[in-house]
Amino acid sequence: MESQDTPAEPTFSGFKIGADTDWRRTTVHYDLPRLSSVIDRRKDGIGYSLHLGYDNQVGQSFVIGSEVAIGRSDTNLSADGALGVYTLKPRWSLDVSSRAGFLVEPQILLYGRVGYSLLRVREKTDLRAVTTSDVKAKGTENGFLFGGGIETAVYSGLFLRAEYNKIDYGNGLTTSKVLFGINAGF
Repeated sequence: MESQDTPAEPTFSGFKIGADTDWRRTTVHYDLPRLSSVIDRRKDGIGYSLHLGYDNQVGQSFVIGSEVAIGRSDTNLSADGALGVYTLKPRWSLDVSSRAGFLVEPQILLYGRVGYSLLRVREKTDLRAVTTSDVKAKGTENGFLFGGGIETAVYSGLFLRAEYNKIDYGNGLTTSKVLFGINAGF
């Protein structure tokens, strides 16, 4: 009798490191009274992130985990008024989140995600008056993150995922992201 090696069932338990690319829509709902103008209501762009996480597969069909991600986007929102041009530049983000889901097949995970996001932003007002210098500011926005996704084990230790996240920073600034990523598990 010939012995055959059967490949190990993929497991979602363990540490994961990965990268995502995303399409994001940044939306702003506030006015700029000093410039007598309204900032772009929304702007689309591309972003990317790196993440590190840990998942624990509980039984045959339930997975819980946590993740930390750092990302960047180059989406700029602006308003052009009589007094000058105002630009809001969301840049670096740090997301800390948890997820819980269930295996619809041994290699396919459907999950929901909740967490917290920090977003580093730059603001610049380029005033049209020759004698006035530009006004620049940096700040950090923070908000509630929620979303969901699907992850599949391509091989033992190699995972692909697609995910939607929405982040509400609470002051009229929101970000919606559709992410596609790859994870290596160990």
